[in-house]
Amino acid sequence: MAIFERRLEQKVVLDDTEAIACHIETAQNIDGHTEYVLRVQRGPYPENSWRILRRYNDFASLNKCLQISGIELSFPGKKFIGNMRPEFIAERLSALQEYLNQVLMNPILASSLPTKKFIDPDSYSTPFHDLALQYASMCLRTEGVYTLGQSLGPIGWRLRKHYFKVVHKPQGGNKHSPGHSTTKHHLIKSSSQSHGKQHTTQVCVTTSTEKDYNNSKEGSGRDDLILTWTEFGPDRYIDEKEIHNVLKNFGSVQHPYIVPIEYIASNDNGALVIRKFYKQGSLKDVLCGVTSPCNPFLSKYGSPKGRAPLPLKELALYARQILEAIRFLHSKGLACGHVHCGNVQILDGVARLMDVENFLFGVPSFYRPFFVQHSKINSCESIDVYGFGHLLYEMCMGYPLQDSYARQITDCPDSLKSLLESILLKDACKSSLPTLDQLASHAFFSEYAATFNEQYAAAIAAQKPHLKFSTNAKEQLKLAVQKTENRVRDEQKSVKNQKRLVRVQEMMTSEEEKKKIKQKAKQEHRQAKLRAQNSLQLNNGPPTTVTVSASSGSAGAVMFKSDSANSITSPHDAALMSPPPHGAPDSGGSGSSPLRQPPPSAPPIPPPNTLALFDQALQAAASGGGGGRGGSPNQQHLKAAGRPQLNKSISGDDGYCSTTRNALLDSICNFNKSGLKKVSSSEK
Repeated sequence: MAIFERRLEQKVVLDDTEAIACHIETAQNIDGHTEYVLRVQRGPYPENSWRILRRYNDFASLNKCLQISGIELSFPGKKFIGNMRPEFIAERLSALQEYLNQVLMNPILASSLPTKKFIDPDSYSTPFHDLALQYASMCLRTEGVYTLGQSLGPIGWRLRKHYFKVVHKPQGGNKHSPGHSTTKHHLIKSSSQSHGKQHTTQVCVTTSTEKDYNNSKEGSGRDDLILTWTEFGPDRYIDEKEIHNVLKNFGSVQHPYIVPIEYIASNDNGALVIRKFYKQGSLKDVLCGVTSPCNPFLSKYGSPKGRAPLPLKELALYARQILEAIRFLHSKGLACGHVHCGNVQILDGVARLMDVENFLFGVPSFYRPFFVQHSKINSCESIDVYGFGHLLYEMCMGYPLQDSYARQITDCPDSLKSLLESILLKDACKSSLPTLDQLASHAFFSEYAATFNEQYAAAIAAQKPHLKFSTNAKEQLKLAVQKTENRVRDEQKSVKNQKRLVRVQEMMTSEEEKKKIKQKAKQEHRQAKLRAQNSLQLNNGPPTTVTVSASSGSAGAVMFKSDSANSITSPHDAALMSPPPHGAPDSGGSGSSPLRQPPPSAPPIPPPNTLALFDQALQAAASGGGGGRGGSPNQQHLKAAGRPQLNKSISGDDGYCSTTRNALLDSICNFNKSGLKKVSSSEK
């Protein structure tokens, strides 16, 4: 029955190299203290984001854990008085945001466990170290060949990779026989990577010969062994049934420039690898002047004081040896994907590549945040070429390249400069990188490592390269390479689309801002125009009538008062003033418009000759009418109009509108005397 079937939940594996952004949105007062609301986003998509609350003490704890790196960070100091004022909280929020930006922009600090726990406590609160100790003990107990020793702590940059010492377990025999000793039980305490606390975790069986072996390592002539436990990453595409056979075949890899594997095993969660431990450390330790490779990663590489580049001949020799190791892996259908100084071992003038099994484990590359920004670096070969370019740059300059491409390359010979520019310049990353074969035939190696071919032939004669897989394993490796490249391309498309979306949003924001600026300018211009109109209307507003009593008579004389001059004018002067604007209460309009319109201009006063023509027309009409009382309608209209009426219409005393005045003037000017006819007295 389907309802009783057990649902299998697939474990979600995070990519620890994925970029994380953090923004402090606001601050709030809770129970008398200030808490900051942080919005965290993983990757390019805003949907993959969350919010967390952090107090100032949480920031201080993070800064205390990161001080071991020696990197100078602008962390704001604590304040006891006045720390609840809004002005101070705003300044503190800005300072803490700047501090977070400095931490997340540094690859070493951003990849550390304290930083991951601070910004993503749900995903990184798992006891990774304790689980690694448990899984490694179970794998070793099955074989019964090695005994797990003490933990070496966070000596690497990976959060899900842990380092332990191991020793060979004595085989059989009587406990009193020569070469063997009694067995005793003890507790192994693992150091937590976050705060250095001690936790009792696992009971293991160790012989007393381990103590003697650890105390007399140099006298015994035997090499130390180091065990690394690595969790499977998001790029592991080999089937669980086939992964054990692939790792078993890979454990027998032989090459003059690859560090051999002593033992390799795996379970459903990860795999362990045992190799020889070299006291001088990796190539990165040599470049940074590190004398104790077992120190924590932050303290070794955070701010090293002894950085020094390699001489050109050593640089060319080591780079050529590493290049041959990468070419060998690709010839067997494998990819390295993890070419950097931390995975190179220097011993007796020979550079050897380590951790070549990381591709099988599916763990992300150290330079993944860099090459996902360039869509042309989308194959396993181009990824290894790109990592080789960063390795070459660090060996040449003494310090790593902290960006996805180099803006300019100086302080090196022309041949080395051309080699670096063909890999690390922006134009090279945008077009196409050289192949591994093209790098091997570059003029730089023929100039500074001319005898490499003879040395390589002698090394091959001493140790013949060997790596063999079954037919099914080859198919699995080919499929894993294809899926790895497809995931890289998909991630590059996501990053590209997100960048394009951000640019469009910025353009839209700028256009909106431009529109807002234009609208604001128009509004300010309109308001300035209205202010000017209001000022003009106040100066030339409608006249108000006041009654002034005449000194000689009982009747009052009507005078007009101007608002602008605060003076009283005569009716004749008031007739020349403008009428009130449309919509004013005294003009008969609605008066509901919020914007007052400017008053219309006064009608033009007819010239004096118009009045003379009017008098002549009246006289002609009177003479033609025979002195009768009635006359024609036109005559009656003219008589009714008269000159006084014309003066009144011109002056505007009776409230005639401008249309009536214009019609009257047109009738006067267009008067036709011939249209008049005489009327006899009998028609009265």
